Amino acid sequence: MDVWLEIIREDGTLERQRIEGEQVTVGRAPSAGIPIPDARSLEPEHFLLAPRADGCWVAVAQGAGAIVKVRGEPFSQGMLAWGTELEVGALRLRLADRLPEEKKDPSDKPVSAPVLIAAFVIIPLVGWLLLSDDTSGIDATPAAPPPALFGEAPSCPATGGNTRHRADQDAEAAIAKSERYPFSSQDGVQAVERYRRAEACYRALERTTEAEVMHSEGERMQRRIEEDYRTHRLRLERALEQGRLPDALLETRALRQLLLHKPADPYVLWLQQLERQLQLAIDSAAA
Repeated sequence: MDVWLEIIREDGTLERQRIEGEQVTVGRAPSAGIPIPDARSLEPEHFLLAPRADGCWVAVAQGAGAIVKVRGEPFSQGMLAWGTELEVGALRLRLADRLPEEKKDPSDKPVSAPVLIAAFVIIPLVGWLLLSDDTSGIDATPAAPPPALFGEAPSCPATGGNTRHRADQDAEAAIAKSERYPFSSQDGVQAVERYRRAEACYRALERTTEAEVMHSEGERMQRRIEEDYRTHRLRLERALEQGRLPDALLETRALRQLLLHKPADPYVLWLQQLERQLQLAIDSAAA
């Protein structure tokens, strides 16, 4: 996909940055995928962008100081259509799936109707046939059912005087990793594990209030991630059924990120193979 982020500053100057890969972060830090170092209203990594054929998934970092607005309303996360603008302070960010058309030269001759018909009918048909041929070698049937993301609740690994230190350490790590979830799926998965471990340690110390807070936050995070897990699986299934290979590739990679902690699972091995097959089919169709 050839997609762009248009950065419009307060003085009206415009900068275009290509959105590379299946997802990219945007912020003022040099380490962001699309850095905007002069935008003081942005967090070091303020946004996560995940482009799709029908729009762009956008997530705002939890705890971001500056309110993000879309059409004048506060926005936190969701799918946005191409052409949508996000406002952060005086900065505007436009999601673009095409560049503005260049002005026509008056000497250019109009294109005849038969040529237009060929462009709109024959070319898409050829593209469809290419993709159809390339999908024949794709194994769209999972080798095994998708595994559960989370196992049994862990016990506290510390004893004696180290228990309180371990509980506080896990609680802090869980909060930090949960805030990183929009940018790193695996951080969210690890956050649930840390919440559970902190809960176990606080219960061992008979600190019921802290334990209940960890339980509540862990359950909330787990529900959110498991819902995303189901959504990605459903989108992958539909994309494969409809032959939308780029979308299928995007969902495959999203699922692999969620399952990085289960590298030997048969479902994960199938995803790895599927990713290679999809990439090969897409490259072949584009050649």
